[in-house]
Amino acid sequence: MTVYIELIWLINWGIDWMILLLTQSILYSRTKWYRICLAGFIGSVIVPVSLLIPASFLETWYIKVIHSFFIIFIAFGFTNTALFIKHLFTFYFMTFAIGGGLLAIHYMADSNQLTSYYSQLQPTQIHGFFVLIGFPFVYFFTKQRMDKHKYNQLKKDFMYLVTISWRNKEVEVSGYVDSGNQLVDPISKKPVIICDETFLKECFTEQEFHELKGLYESVSHSEIPSVANPVYRLVPFQGVGGNVEWLIAFSPDNLKIHIDSKQQIETQQVLIGIRFGQLVGDQSYHCLLHPKLFQEVG
Repeated sequence: MTVYIELIWLINWGIDWMILLLTQSILYSRTKWYRICLAGFIGSVIVPVSLLIPASFLETWYIKVIHSFFIIFIAFGFTNTALFIKHLFTFYFMTFAIGGGLLAIHYMADSNQLTSYYSQLQPTQIHGFFVLIGFPFVYFFTKQRMDKHKYNQLKKDFMYLVTISWRNKEVEVSGYVDSGNQLVDPISKKPVIICDETFLKECFTEQEFHELKGLYESVSHSEIPSVANPVYRLVPFQGVGGNVEWLIAFSPDNLKIHIDSKQQIETQQVLIGIRFGQLVGDQSYHCLLHPKLFQEVG
């Protein structure tokens, strides 16, 4: 059996380099690209040494730990102990995550007849081919999921529980602070928040909901609409095409924004704009909050 050490070395170099790139992406670390490449090279050196000297002391676990310390130092340097340990543990986590993903794909492929398509290859070649194809797939999948997780964590920093009181009903919805929402009623100067259909169905009866939807459709098809119901008012806003459009709004009895367990914002000086449909596809929030409501608490 022929073993191509340089090919195995090159594959491991690429693997170490991509794991370090993931570590950098997750921790937003600022480092030079050549440091990542050099650290990946140093990480892969242990592979040919282990193949050429099988009984080498480099196979011991504590040498591998020291080796990983050296890799992280080359890639990201040393600023303080806490940050260094954070880089190290993230590097290990990415290694185990990608390694586990490869094992899972290998198990699925082995349980099916996927390897039969490559029956003309030797077993060692099949494994090398599998790593070359499988690792980039697991890498990009892991990076996509981690980026999505970071986005969701960032979004949660701007999400609050909102309690709206209306007609002796209290409805709790999740609200998102939208810095782009600068909509203000030109007459009362009250800020306008936007609530979607989930809130409407909890706050209104089924008959009121259908009446409100009919009112919305009549307003949407009229250039200069009028609302006979004194409960509701129309708030003009500029649409995507630059045209003036109208939003049906009403004034709630009370609105509370729960900042944390000890602090909350309470006001009656606000209007609720009605939007039919969902604000976001994943339904993580149902209300767009106005940033003006948070001025008092900074």
